[in-house]
Amino acid sequence: MNTVTGRLFAAFLAIIALVLLTVSLALVVLLRSNPLIERQTYTRLNNVASLAVRQLLLSTGVRGQAQDILDEIAADHGVRALLTTADGGVLFDTALLGQAPINFRGFRAARPDEAFPNARIGQARDARQRLWLYVTYSWGPGSMLVVASRPTGLSALLFFRQNLLQPMLQAALVAAVMAGALSILIARSIAQPLARMAALSQGIARGDYAQTAPETGPKEVRSLASALNNMARQVQSTQQGQRDFLANVSHELRTPLTSIQGFAQAMLDGTVDSPAGRERSAQIIFDEAERMRRLVDGLLELARLDSNLRALARAPVDPRALLARVVEKFGLRAQSAGVSLQAQLPAGLPAVLGDGDRLAQVFDNLLDNALKHTPAGGRVVVTAETAPGGLNVHVADTGRGIPAEDLDRIFERFYQVDKSRTHGGGLGLGLSISREIVAAHGGQIQAHSRPGEGTTLTVSLPAGPTTTRPGHKA
Repeated sequence: MNTVTGRLFAAFLAIIALVLLTVSLALVVLLRSNPLIERQTYTRLNNVASLAVRQLLLSTGVRGQAQDILDEIAADHGVRALLTTADGGVLFDTALLGQAPINFRGFRAARPDEAFPNARIGQARDARQRLWLYVTYSWGPGSMLVVASRPTGLSALLFFRQNLLQPMLQAALVAAVMAGALSILIARSIAQPLARMAALSQGIARGDYAQTAPETGPKEVRSLASALNNMARQVQSTQQGQRDFLANVSHELRTPLTSIQGFAQAMLDGTVDSPAGRERSAQIIFDEAERMRRLVDGLLELARLDSNLRALARAPVDPRALLARVVEKFGLRAQSAGVSLQAQLPAGLPAVLGDGDRLAQVFDNLLDNALKHTPAGGRVVVTAETAPGGLNVHVADTGRGIPAEDLDRIFERFYQVDKSRTHGGGLGLGLSISREIVAAHGGQIQAHSRPGEGTTLTVSLPAGPTTTRPGHKA
């Protein structure tokens, strides 16, 4: 039963068995109150009464002998035989010890029946109010022979076994054959797409991303195929990202290492022998080593964020105070670069529940990028506004902008719009780190840009459970 076909077949058989059992029980319950079963009881009682009459006629008429005959017949056929007067008075009863007497009420309830021309049939209750079915025959002057029995569910079971059980078993056999055929058809419609998806997953494990699972069949199979295709695309993207990441790290490390090695070799060989030359070489070695340190620090920062090794502090943060400090920190740099740095921070901004130092790091990176790519005479504006469920912070500049083909990739690690990698000396990690921090706070960061007109980076953050009081430390 480890195959789809086997399990479907077993499920179908279980359903068939349950349905047949339910129908059988319902039929037995209906048959218990069906006149047909009552008719069978009257027929049996009439046959026993007829037998008793014949045997009584053959007897000598001695009362004791008649009682023996009735006792024997009652015991053999499981009935109750009585001799009564015409008005229902009991002369003799084969009832076992402890059985309650039957009240025939003068046989007023007895009625003739075409099936039993010499008898009358009826129902009576005993002293315990239990129902009895009976058949009466005239016996001698002023007396009646009564043969009675209680209605029982065994009659319904017997009728069911004799008349209905075999047809239902035949129907069950036909249903089982049909269930087997349906199991095979349904299993094929499910198993074939699953087999193709298994082959696709094995191909993905081997690095083959060209195949796609056909999104056909039942809804659940289509959903699984769509999820598998999405997974294949994501794995391919991740693999490509890892290759790009390794290439970028290699490039970023090779450049300073080449400079360090070259100038160190020159100092060792004596090519640089003047104090000024050695000082210049040492300064270059120091600068390139510092660049490598910043690169390693950025990689460690990303690793910590990826593995959650450094848990974020959770406290109410006043975004207005935080942004004001960040803008103030970059004021001197903007003035030196000839760039106008402005802040539009209205009062009443909702508090953010998060890590103030990490959020400050996000806006440090955004302002650093904005100032780095804005020429003298340009403008950088930081604005904040209340949004549904939180707030939005915009950092807009009037720099050269970002081409449309690069806009979706600026948050990738080491990705730089300037392919020469020399503009501004950046490492391409700042926006990646910012995105990870914002995501850890339950927010998102988006970029909007038009080449030649500038770029706007928008950070959306959810509001915290409380509102920070004015002047509260972020």
